[in-house]
Amino acid sequence: MLIFRYLAKEVLLTLAALTAILLLIFMSNEFVLYLNRAALGRIPGVILMKLMVLELPMLLGPLLPLGFYVALLLVYGRLYAESEMVVLQAAGFGSNQLLKHSLIMASIVALLLALTVSLGGPLVAQKRNQLLGETGVQVLIQTVAPGRFQALSEGKQVFYIETMNRSHDEANHIFWARQAIKKDHPQWTILWAERGFTQNDKKTGENFIVLQNGHEYQGLPGESNYQIAQFYQYKARLPHPNFRFKEDIREVKTSQLLPYFNLDMRKFAELQWRLSLVLMVFPLTLIAVPLSRVSPRSGKFAKLFPAICIFFIYANLIFVVRDALSDGKIPQWLGIWWVHGLAALLGLGLILHNRAKLL
Repeated sequence: MLIFRYLAKEVLLTLAALTAILLLIFMSNEFVLYLNRAALGRIPGVILMKLMVLELPMLLGPLLPLGFYVALLLVYGRLYAESEMVVLQAAGFGSNQLLKHSLIMASIVALLLALTVSLGGPLVAQKRNQLLGETGVQVLIQTVAPGRFQALSEGKQVFYIETMNRSHDEANHIFWARQAIKKDHPQWTILWAERGFTQNDKKTGENFIVLQNGHEYQGLPGESNYQIAQFYQYKARLPHPNFRFKEDIREVKTSQLLPYFNLDMRKFAELQWRLSLVLMVFPLTLIAVPLSRVSPRSGKFAKLFPAICIFFIYANLIFVVRDALSDGKIPQWLGIWWVHGLAALLGLGLILHNRAKLL
């Protein structure tokens, strides 16, 4: 029990550190993508941090197996390189006990993954898409990049702001064009104002834009019959950008993906994917334990590169098979299980190879 606590402490601490580093790397990449979308005016900058927080649980599922796999390699590799494992073996702690304790730790990680993937994943995906879908509730002036035209409502509305203050609540030189069908012909209403700011109705919760010192033009393109009006203040309900998403299968609760052999191949593939994230911890453990065995002369990182290559082949194969299942290119009875079977056979082969070398 004392040895298990020692090993578990070393592995879990290394797992926490590695997962934090991996999250930082992948979160940085996601942040750049969202920042680019915000710069193009597709999403308001004010929701960037909320989106990043929601990305954390979604990234945690795929990264935990990798973190645990590398943690086993580093911790056990250090024990072998510093001859601590030799001392443990002399005390009666053999390779079977090491594999047994490793599988117990893998079960703990798998349980955490199961909770994250089955419960947290769908909820977070739903919240994320809801936040992006309700971006229209945000003030439009926050979604528009100054100096660029932005089309809304499939091109039926065009918005332009020349300059904007730092708090994104007041703008100068505003152009706003709206299209409406009148007598089977498109009619445009064009507003131009020197200044504009946003206003929220506390009773209804609606957002409004208030334009000051401007002109309004109404008419049909190609005709000279235009109406022109001058105004000191013009108040209108703010047009909201529409974000349309395809049905995101990640939002579906795990219980709704059942039965196992679902006629909807997308649901079947998603269920297989969620189960795979949990189950892949065990084949990775079978691979990591023998690969972590290094000689003191070679150092603890001797087999890290081939081990990482094995992981990426394994993980990418799961991705490819999942997409093939979703498209119906692979039969349901085959699923993704054969990929885990190959990885488990590889791990068992490495274990038998190590034992044969000791004989």
